[in-house]
Parts: sequence; C-alpha cells; structure tokens
Amino acid sequence: MSFDPIPNVEVKTDYIEIQGTIDLVSSALKIAPGVAIDSGNFVPEITGGAKRIGGYERYDGHSSPSEQTYWVATVDTTSLLAVGNTITGVTSTFTAKVLYIESATVAIVTRNSGTFTPGETLNVGGAPKAVLTTMTEQGTTTQTKNVTYTALAADEYRADISAVPGEGNVLGIWNYQGTVVAFRNNVGSTACRMYKATSSGWVQVTGGGIPALVASGRYEFLNANFSGAATGMKMYGCDGKNKAFSWDGTTYTEITTTGSPETPQHIAFHKNRLFLSIYGSVYISAPADPGGTWVAISGAGEIGVGDLITAMIPLPGDNNTGALAIYGRSKTVILYGSATASWSVGNAASDAGGVPYTAQYAAGGAYVLDDRGVTSLKAVQEFGNFNAASVSKAVQPFIDSKVNLAIAASVLRSQDQYRLYFTDGTGLAFRVSQGAVAAVLPFTYTNAVTCICSGENTSGREVVYFGSTNGMVYQAEKGTSFDGTAIEAWMRLAFNAKGGPTIQKKWRRAIVEVDVPSYASIQFTYEMDYGDSNLPVVALQTTTQEGGGGYWDSFTWDEFTWDSQIVSMPKFALSGTSQNISLLFVSNDALSLPFTLQSVVMHYTPRRIKR
Repeated sequence: MSFDPIPNVEVKTDYIEIQGTIDLVSSALKIAPGVAIDSGNFVPEITGGAKRIGGYERYDGHSSPSEQTYWVATVDTTSLLAVGNTITGVTSTFTAKVLYIESATVAIVTRNSGTFTPGETLNVGGAPKAVLTTMTEQGTTTQTKNVTYTALAADEYRADISAVPGEGNVLGIWNYQGTVVAFRNNVGSTACRMYKATSSGWVQVTGGGIPALVASGRYEFLNANFSGAATGMKMYGCDGKNKAFSWDGTTYTEITTTGSPETPQHIAFHKNRLFLSIYGSVYISAPADPGGTWVAISGAGEIGVGDLITAMIPLPGDNNTGALAIYGRSKTVILYGSATASWSVGNAASDAGGVPYTAQYAAGGAYVLDDRGVTSLKAVQEFGNFNAASVSKAVQPFIDSKVNLAIAASVLRSQDQYRLYFTDGTGLAFRVSQGAVAAVLPFTYTNAVTCICSGENTSGREVVYFGSTNGMVYQAEKGTSFDGTAIEAWMRLAFNAKGGPTIQKKWRRAIVEVDVPSYASIQFTYEMDYGDSNLPVVALQTTTQEGGGGYWDSFTWDEFTWDSQIVSMPKFALSGTSQNISLLFVSNDALSLPFTLQSVVMHYTPRRIKR
C-alpha cells in the first residue's frame, strides 16, 4: 500500500501498547487504549500483547500432519500431470504424489518414498508423463509459497489419522511417559474401552488385568511415583463409574478403597499418598502404598467434607505448610497435616466452590470456575492460610452465559495460562501469576473439548491433547489451522479518545508492531465515534508479513529467514475526523503461525472541540 506524505501541519503520535486482555464491563471512557472490547481466537502472550491462538490437529500416534514436507519437482512439462497422480521414477522406482501444479514445468509433490534420479522418466499408471530435471525438498523461493505447500502436505497426511474406535465423546485423555492413552465407549455404549496411540494408530489395551469397564464415565488421571525408584512411575485414574486403577504401561491394577460405592470421581497425589473422592468423602491411601485394598490399620483414612466434592488440588509447601485444596460444589476447604493423626480441615470459602473438572494449579495459584466466576485460591499468610477471591470480573457477562456449559480446564505452562473450555467450543484463556489474573481473552475451537491433558513429551517439550465429541483426539498448539479449517481471529480495541474525549482529531496513519514467526496475513480496519452509523464504512486493508528474522550469532540456522525483519511494522492508512477511534485486526486463514500484536503508533492532528 502506498501512502501520501503527511502534510505540513501539526501531527502528533500516540503509542498504544496492546494489553492482550478484554474488558466487557467497564464504561467506554474507563477502558484503557490497548484493551480489547471484542475479541476471538487471540490469547494473552506471556511477554505482553495478544497472540493469535495456536492451531490444533488430529492425533493417533501417526506422524504429525504439520510436520510433513513437500518437494519441488522441475520437469520438462506438467501438461500430462494432475493433482492426485502417483508418479513413479522409471530409473529409481521411487514414488511420490502430486499435490499442486505450480507452472508448466514445476509440480509440487509429497509422500516421496526415496530420492529420485535427475533425468529419469516419470510414469503415472505405467505410462510416461514427464521427465524429471530436479527434485528439491521445500525448494520454494518465498515464505508464502512455503506455508501454502506445507499446508497442502498436511492436508494429504491428515486423512491417515483416525478417531478413537467406538462412539460418543472421548471420555478421557492422558499422556503417560510419552504414550497417549484415551478412553471411549464401544459401539452401542455397553462398555468403555482403553486405547493407546501408536505409530499405526489407536490400539486397544487388553490383557494385563484390565477388567470389563462400565461405560460413560468421566476420567481424571495423574502420574505418580510412590516407590522412589527411577522406574516407579505409574498412571492412576478414576471415572465415577469404575474402581480407581493404576497402569504401568503393561499391568492394569484395580484399587479398592474403604468407600462405597467403589466409584471414585476425583483423584490427587499429595504427601506421597493417593487421594480419591467419592461424593462428599475423601479416601486416603497408606503412605507410599496406593495399590490393592486400603485398610485403616496400614494408615489409610477417610475425611468427610459435607459437600459434593468436585476437585482436589495439591498446594505447594514443605511437610508443614503443604496442603490440599478440596473443592465442593458450594464450599472450599483446605486439608492440612501429613499423617492420620495430624489431618485437619480448615475452611477457605464457605460460599464458593467449584464446577467439576475446572480446577487447575498454574503459575503459583489454584484456579477454579464457580457459579459467580473464576476464583483464585491464594496463600495470604506465610504458614498455610488461604482465601478465595474472584479474578474474572472483566469477563463476567461471558461467564454468566457459559457457566452451565463448563466441561474442562487446562494449564499451558509455557505461557502461564489457565484455560477454561465450554461444551459449545468456546473458551477463556487467562494469563495468571501468583493467584492473580494479568489478562484474559476468549477463543472458539471448531471442535469442542470433552476432556484435555497437558504434560511433556519424551523430549521434555510441553504437549497438550484433547478429546472431542466426534471421537477424535487433537494435539493443541500445533500447526496453522484448526485441523485443516481456517482460524478466524479478530481483536477490536477500545475507542481511543487521545487528546480529550470531545476534541476532534484528524486520523492519518496507524503503524502496527507485530511479531511474526514466519508468515501472517493480517487485515485491518477501524470505526470512529463509537461506530456512528452516519460515518462511512471503512474497507478492510490487508497486509502479508513474512518474519523469522534474527540477530547474528543468536539464531538457529534451520529456523532463521534471511532478510526478514526482527519485528514487522506494517502501516495502515487512516482517513476521517472524529472524537475517538477503535482499531480492528482480523486474521482468517489456515496458513499463519501464531503471531503477536504488540503495539500501535497512531498519527493524528488535533482539531477543535466538538460542540
């Protein structure tokens, strides 16, 4: 886009830091510039700003679609080739699949079975169709072509990945030492089945003591090592329909508590003991021995809470100050102590509890959704006293409309985020620290979450998986799309009345600071005077930014793009005179990696007071 030079008149600048948060309750003049008043599919960035939410893609143990590659095949002619053709090198005998015809002499292919020989004839169905000149992996000249062809390759491989066998929702998903485990009802919903992801897809877990499982539970899991040995880590779970269990990758062992019925709903690991809740009681294993049948003589115990228990969250501390938060539906208590003789229950909130499956510990605080909003359980004194405080007032209208739809919560540790999910696919991403909320933004997944887990893969990198209503398991924060569907994201900033709310301003230019990792297509428009319908509608302006730049000696070779800016600063033209202005950013494609809106510099000229 070309810009006319700024005229020789007084021009002022206004720097707006994008806060990465939304305010749905304050009056217009109270909302700070840089705070959103409408947003979707942006999340708070840990270093500040608003980040387009990460994509997700289906998962069953096969290779990730977004990690697949493509080759640029230069040939004598593409006139006899078509998308979908399988080409075979007559000399090499290797095969590949045609993804795209770029030009009269260039085809984009994938699923290469080996290295083709330059100069060999390429057959399709046994008939010669072209002669190969070169075959180069990811041999494109622009980031735009690279992301386009990478997305085509992802679409090709996506079809290899299947849902967890059975019917209905995925009932539980967990990451046990790099193995992803899922539970789903069988066809007919007469029983539940346990599956694990493998390089060939989902495989049912049978044998090893696994019993016939009652259908339609809702699973909770944890990984814990009670033995102290390096190889003692096991997976523990419960679902409200069956006995609790442990699994070590081979052997499935049922756990029998002293409770009745033997169908625990919630689970926690605390003070080297396993805690299971059955309705209003907490059952506690003997120290370092959660297996088999629990008996009081071995140190097992039971504590009544007086409310339907919805979650248990361990709170950090030493042997004296560490405690267990026990959420009921309408109250919250804290369990202190470390042995049968020293257990004691203190009240944290007599009128605030938690919605089931929404409690998480993140960045120094415990968070849960209550009927009146998200509350934080925060230490208020050095030695183990706590109180509950609401931290979601800025999005209260959103929560009021969704509280009965809450289905799950997760933690994104790398971003200090606590996320809430609702049955209609919507969610809230909170950036949190030490029991406080620094920012919050709403998002919407195309596929609604039914269960979710976060952990680490075998390389120590954070991974997030969720199950959905269609039986699919997805890996979140992965790829550039919602499993092949474009991610529609937008952010409308508060109306900015810089220079005074009644002063007319001639708006001239907006310069946006954007952190772009590789490629981003961003659209921009604006409204004036609170969206006055008498003012003309402003058309969207579009910019395509290619990032990935870095500093010499501070980058990784394979992740560095020469001649790319460290931070992109696209310029957008403004036109019109008004008292205030609201900027709108839009992104709607399946190609862009998450980019971060950081700030805006506004150019304007003050006019007169509006009478």
